[in-house]
Amino acid sequence: MSTRHIVRISPLHTSILLTVIYCLVALVVAISALVVTAFRESSSGFLASLSQADFENILAAILLNVVLVFLVALGVSTLYNFLAKYLGGFEITLDDD
Repeated sequence: MSTRHIVRISPLHTSILLTVIYCLVALVVAISALVVTAFRESSSGFLASLSQADFENILAAILLNVVLVFLVALGVSTLYNFLAKYLGGFEITLDDD
């Protein structure tokens, strides 16, 4: 077993990866919320409830969140690289099995 330190991470690649992960999780949550909302307002019918959704507002909120997640991940990655120089990085233990 050997102990290694992560001393630098790529901010751009980390931001892209975290943004994609966020989008996948947000897609599941958004679809679930949309279905639950449509069933709750089922007096006018399921498809009618779905068609009444304001898709421009939903799209704007999704795009805003994607940009914010990308920028926050970029900032956190850059901050980690700066602090890892002085404090050391994450310590991981690797096993040679």
